[in-house]
Amino acid sequence: MKNLLTESKTSYLKPHIVFLHYYFPPMGGGGVQRVVKFLKYFDYQAFRVSVVTVKASHSFAEDPTLEKDVPPGVQVLRSGSLDPFRLANLIKRVFPFLQPPRGRTELVYESSGFWRRIAMSLFLPDSRVLWLPFALGKLWRLHRRHPIDVLIASMPPFTTGLIGALFKRLVPLRLVLDFRDAWTENPYLPEIGTWHGRAMAALERFTLQHADGTLFVNPGLARYYHRRYPHLQQRPWRVIRNGYDAADLPRSLSRPAVGNRRRVFRMGILGTIYSQGNRPLTLLQALGEMLGQSPELRRNFRLVFIGKWSPDFLARFRACPLETVTEFVPYLPHRRALAAAAEMDALALAIESRFPGSERVTPGRIYEYLALRKPVLAMCPPNSDLAELIRETRSGEVVPYDDVEAIKRVLAQWLTYPDRSRENYAFLHLDQFERRVQTRELMAVLHALVPSDAADPEKSA
Repeated sequence: MKNLLTESKTSYLKPHIVFLHYYFPPMGGGGVQRVVKFLKYFDYQAFRVSVVTVKASHSFAEDPTLEKDVPPGVQVLRSGSLDPFRLANLIKRVFPFLQPPRGRTELVYESSGFWRRIAMSLFLPDSRVLWLPFALGKLWRLHRRHPIDVLIASMPPFTTGLIGALFKRLVPLRLVLDFRDAWTENPYLPEIGTWHGRAMAALERFTLQHADGTLFVNPGLARYYHRRYPHLQQRPWRVIRNGYDAADLPRSLSRPAVGNRRRVFRMGILGTIYSQGNRPLTLLQALGEMLGQSPELRRNFRLVFIGKWSPDFLARFRACPLETVTEFVPYLPHRRALAAAAEMDALALAIESRFPGSERVTPGRIYEYLALRKPVLAMCPPNSDLAELIRETRSGEVVPYDDVEAIKRVLAQWLTYPDRSRENYAFLHLDQFERRVQTRELMAVLHALVPSDAADPEKSA
């Protein structure tokens, strides 16, 4: 009993860190993993940790296996929400006949361009704004029981940052804003009108005025926000990329032996394909032209999509004569998806160049592509962070998104000399993207925000 009391007292004296994050297990998808992996490798000797999130009732993807990465000592508090997509899912559960047909794997609601435009028109800063009063109430009750020292708001949704700023006006704490994407000039979001854009910028400015520290997923995003808000450079900030967890990778990552050529060359694309921003449309065009010139491609090539895809993208896909060379694998739990990707000969991803801010997008899946050591075809702006990452790690080929001929040349080279192509890539400097390393970067930011005595239980005692 004495040990338990001592442990409880020590835990109480530790600074209280709270993650405010909408996307949390059993939800799945790339947006969930960043905070979950921070929690997995967090320094619990120095800090007490809680999570405030939404009740598990709506997600375009579910992956309960990610819950295993959340240590049992982390307090997870869930609130309600009236956001429209969540309510739509609750209605479907009450009325099962409203469910989409079995086997339909596209994102009927959230990734649909039509519904995204409607949501952007009706809600500021996004459709999750109706989570705001519930999350504020949950934070207030938590703070009354165990005062919060640092609140880390991970965005998107950008409502999360707004909640953090409003809560800071109520209680004295340190607010850290974690930018996984840009709030403004976000290529994944539909275009908005002038008035709407000004309102979004005002909410962003209000939120950032309350930030005591900031995190960014890549250097380009950090430079963008430092230009817009120079005061952020005077406060603790850090670039902490997304990454990979070595524990999630298949045990064997050995490459096929040289000369042991497969009959079918398989290229994979993992993750969610939205209604805009990351559609590999030029890859589809390149494959269509190659099929017209070389019908034998149907026998020795497959493009495999693993994840989720919007109805808008599926409509564009169906307009291409590619059914014989493509496969669609519905969303898989994280480790199973990586195991499937490990069986591919190459991996691909796209960032559509015509949208403002596209050069500042680095899809989270790229780090797991690198860890799997598969040649990467990146169709993106040549001056983008993604392009620079591929070049620095020597992990694949970068081609301008709209350069169909360049895409065809890379595919032809890989198909003709698959073994030689694999040997051309070195996959350098990958250790910096390991989740354990990145969590140490987060700890450095937290120690800069919390006095050293407060973060040391023995000194505090």
